[in-house]
Amino acid sequence: MTNNNNNCDYKGIYADMVEVLGEEIVIKLHKYYRGQQITFPMKLYSIEYVERYIVKNYRTKTIKEMCRELGYTEGWIKQLINKNRLNSK
Repeated sequence: MTNNNNNCDYKGIYADMVEVLGEEIVIKLHKYYRGQQITFPMKLYSIEYVERYIVKNYRTKTIKEMCRELGYTEGWIKQLINKNRLNSK
């Protein structure tokens, strides 16, 4: 195992990951997930988190701000606001 952070020592995506995440994290990822194909969903947050976030922030942030922060469309955020009946409070 090298410890010189030279991403040229790593193959393919691992070189990119060393640059972004650092060598220690990439070695841990490789140790636990090597040989597996991993696909990362486009959406980072769970629906439960998004609903809690909206309930907590809908009075202090605009819908557009919440859309940018959460990565969802304005229409979907409005649906969650209506679902949680926040617009009538």
